[in-house]
Amino acid sequence: MRLYAWDRYEPVRATNAGLAIARYFGENCTIGTGRDGHSVSRFIRRCIVNGLVNYGAQVLDFRVVPSQVVRYGLVKQRLDGAVYISYYKNEIQIHIYGKDGKNLRGEEHLKIRLEAEKITGASAAIADVGSLMQYTNGIDDYVDYLLSKVDGMGDGKWLIDTQGDPISLVVEAVFSKLNLDYMIFNPMFTSDVELKPKEEFITALKEGNFAHGVVVERDELLGANYYGRDGNAVRFNSLEQLLNSAAGRK
Repeated sequence: MRLYAWDRYEPVRATNAGLAIARYFGENCTIGTGRDGHSVSRFIRRCIVNGLVNYGAQVLDFRVVPSQVVRYGLVKQRLDGAVYISYYKNEIQIHIYGKDGKNLRGEEHLKIRLEAEKITGASAAIADVGSLMQYTNGIDDYVDYLLSKVDGMGDGKWLIDTQGDPISLVVEAVFSKLNLDYMIFNPMFTSDVELKPKEEFITALKEGNFAHGVVVERDELLGANYYGRDGNAVRFNSLEQLLNSAAGRK
């Protein structure tokens, strides 16, 4: 579930959302932030950070990473919460996670939205402004975690559709370190590139020399789908679950 899904660029609302998020998590909170590779996601993240630090929050920015890395990292670093911004299907999407790495519930989102609507002309004394730090090892930490669970996945070439998401960065690192033969379909994009449709993926899987196909959904709640050469799908709750299953079948 998303806090917001906007079809327009609304920097003032994004800044107010940052303020409301910091107020929700409380004074002296530490919040992680991350985004996908699209330029508008960068701008919205900056606005949200402005709101967070205006309320005195400490911000740990994961930079361009998949949402799975933010969720894993906020638990590992014991943060109070996290915000992830992405652009998908003509929408700016904002997700909020609690300290357990899970999406906030609908009633919690409502509290934040109502708080954001009340904010006007917010400001802070310079001494009260929070700080921004960079967490540069987020992807490396998550890749190491996945590799600790998987020691191999059998034979055959993999075709992996990463849906234009930064999960490409994780997939490439994991599959390279496992010495697997793979090709990325719909790699990470940074602009308004049209994703190649699922039908093209299935065609490439059947006609190419691939033994395995995987579609990793951009919304982590939708998990990942494994395809055999016949094009039939088996759904997994996450990329991690799929990797564990593949390792068990090797």
